[in-house]
Amino acid sequence: MTELHEAPCPAPDDVARMYDHSSALLAEATGGDLPPGHGRGHDRSTSVPDAFDASDTLTGLVADRLALSPDMRVLDFGCGSGRPAVYVARTYDVRVTGVTIGSGQAGPVRAHPGAGEGAGRVTFEHVDAMALPFPDGGFDAVYAIDSLLHMDDRARAIGEAARVLRPGGRLVLANPYVVGALTAAEAGIVAAGRELFRMPPLGDAGDYLRHLAAAGLGLVEILDIGENVRRSHALAAAAIRHAGEGRHGVSRQRLSEAADIIERFAALPQVSYGLIVARAR
Repeated sequence: MTELHEAPCPAPDDVARMYDHSSALLAEATGGDLPPGHGRGHDRSTSVPDAFDASDTLTGLVADRLALSPDMRVLDFGCGSGRPAVYVARTYDVRVTGVTIGSGQAGPVRAHPGAGEGAGRVTFEHVDAMALPFPDGGFDAVYAIDSLLHMDDRARAIGEAARVLRPGGRLVLANPYVVGALTAAEAGIVAAGRELFRMPPLGDAGDYLRHLAAAGLGLVEILDIGENVRRSHALAAAAIRHAGEGRHGVSRQRLSEAADIIERFAALPQVSYGLIVARAR
């Protein structure tokens, strides 16, 4: 595996600023954050609603593997826009706590439709996922969708997720990872994606498996959905570029550049995407 390491691992404050900035930019362009999704077949749509539908499909694939039942306590480990947390709570009749390191995200997600005590199912906290303020075994299930890839100490992060998971509870990770060797040009594309999203080196699936084992978790399943997520990223990039066409100046340029980077990154066959399911012993 060849992956450029010149870009330093981002500090937590830098990652938090990235979350806040990207959320604001995408909200301006699309009316909300665009998390990764599971594209359908040969879908060539470029609409924002279809991008959100793909996101919900991916969230459903993650939630199905958590073995949920009504009123379970679920942790969204890096909740982003809050959309997956609300989807899981509504669809599976569970109680979801979402955590985010981005202070600019914390306010909007707390105001997310379906969140709060009025809905009774979803709450959001502004905390560092690598230092959770929750007791041992406080959750029946934990999931992380595209959040661990921003954490430079993934062993510690997975250890925290395992700590708050009750015995027998499931952890599902949804993340991109490298599956083959990269040429210098391809490694440059990965480096651009890392810079855009403030990511440390992606690593491979084996890295995650070693961290899970070290945290005392047993592997249940690995499901590679790279091709489906690749279509979803292309869809998101097209929607972002389309949204930028109605804008001018810096905003349009940033959206166009972000869309280009996402497209090139997603097109690399050596960068795949998987669901990794583990169980607490």
